[in-house]
Amino acid sequence: MERKSELRRRTIAERDRLPAHEIRRSSAAASSRLLALPELQRAGTVMFFVTFGSEVNTLSAIQEAISQGKRVAAPRADTRTRGLGPCQIADLDADLAPGAHNIREPRLHCRPVPLGEIDAVIVPAAVWGEDGYRIGYGGGYYDRFLDRVPSAVRIGFGFEMQVVPEVPRSDNDLPVDILVTDARVRRFPRAQGPHKGAEAR
Repeated sequence: MERKSELRRRTIAERDRLPAHEIRRSSAAASSRLLALPELQRAGTVMFFVTFGSEVNTLSAIQEAISQGKRVAAPRADTRTRGLGPCQIADLDADLAPGAHNIREPRLHCRPVPLGEIDAVIVPAAVWGEDGYRIGYGGGYYDRFLDRVPSAVRIGFGFEMQVVPEVPRSDNDLPVDILVTDARVRRFPRAQGPHKGAEAR
């Protein structure tokens, strides 16, 4: 099986080559599937990742969730601990600014969202496996965070071109419950967990 680092490098390079119009089209299709999930419709508080580079665009889904009256959180990264702190956002322009690794995140004096109140987490990855496991971006941020919100629904979000039959994993790796792409929705039994992993966004 291909190594994590090689799979990550190759898939990100392929994603970076996608034309802008294809990213827009595929992001819109994926967002429609995401917003239609019963789990997301029921959720009162949702943590979204904020799009970076050629990732699937989350901004329209974030705006729609805010418009629906949901409490929306975005992660603020602590590069010292490699931890994520969820903060409430209500306005994409006013509440977000470039932060760690130049990814947009809530501003310094944001309102924290208690971990126990998060109903769903939208999870990024560089590569997805058909079984819901992931290869992140190498920092470990999301795996550490997901371990702290065990009752939240874990929803992977990306492009179908990021999905491969299988990714390397260890006994401690953490799968998502649902994987949403522009092409389909995959569901996985939580009985696969609990696991903890070392990959990250």
